[in-house]
Amino acid sequence: MKLLVILLVLALRRRDGGWPLWLTREERHQCFIDRLSPGGGALAWWLAVALPTLLVALLFSWLCGLAGALLTLLLGGVLLLWLIGVESEFRRMDTLLVRGRMNDRDALAGSAARAFDTGPLDDGPDNERAWFNDLADRFVLRAGDLFAVLFWVTVLGFGAALLFVLNRAWLRRHPEHSDWARSLDIALAWIPARLTALALALVGHFGMVAQAVSGRIWRLDDSRGLLTLAADAALGGDADSDEPAFQAGVNRLEALQELMLRALAVWLIFAALWAVLPT
Repeated sequence: MKLLVILLVLALRRRDGGWPLWLTREERHQCFIDRLSPGGGALAWWLAVALPTLLVALLFSWLCGLAGALLTLLLGGVLLLWLIGVESEFRRMDTLLVRGRMNDRDALAGSAARAFDTGPLDDGPDNERAWFNDLADRFVLRAGDLFAVLFWVTVLGFGAALLFVLNRAWLRRHPEHSDWARSLDIALAWIPARLTALALALVGHFGMVAQAVSGRIWRLDDSRGLLTLAADAALGGDADSDEPAFQAGVNRLEALQELMLRALAVWLIFAALWAVLPT
């Protein structure tokens, strides 16, 4: 049933508009955290992150049978949409690629700022390369967060996914005095990031990915650097130096989009295999 929920949610995220505000706004998790924990602190974390996680885990573990399966599909789909957002990262990248192919710099920069919080696209080859590299890294990290949520939904259920997302939202809302929450975030992101790097190696250049991440694969960090290194290595060599920087950046974004879609397919295969394993 969890695999069915994942497939349904991923399909719904590709559609246009018509979503309520509590599902569309980027700060939905932070607003939830802020309402439950205006002052911050350890007790507030338990009320805003741990308690909802426990309640969701108990709810979905209690549901069973046909009625429970239907409720899981409904409630799990809504929860997963809230956790990962209703606008697909891949659909947003499709829009950016259309702007790039049309050489509409202003529209491309505006769409990227709204979708991935990038800065202005300044003129000059060096500035363009830096801007496209930053956009590519942001896209990879956004997809990495999606894959982490799918991992925890598949392996431990919706409660674990809720813990991952709410704890990360807590860090954004209360970055000060949150060493324990940051350590938990590192732990929750560690395994999904390594599996994502493996997926990128399988669908890209395996040897180059293995070489790029060899010094970081066992490092206990936030895994963001690992993901961006793996994605860049999976794409292979740099674009032709004779190609204009803007066009080279658009081409590399398109290749990255295809790479991450193939990595998503690997994740769905993993979820399907996990679903058929005996419990």
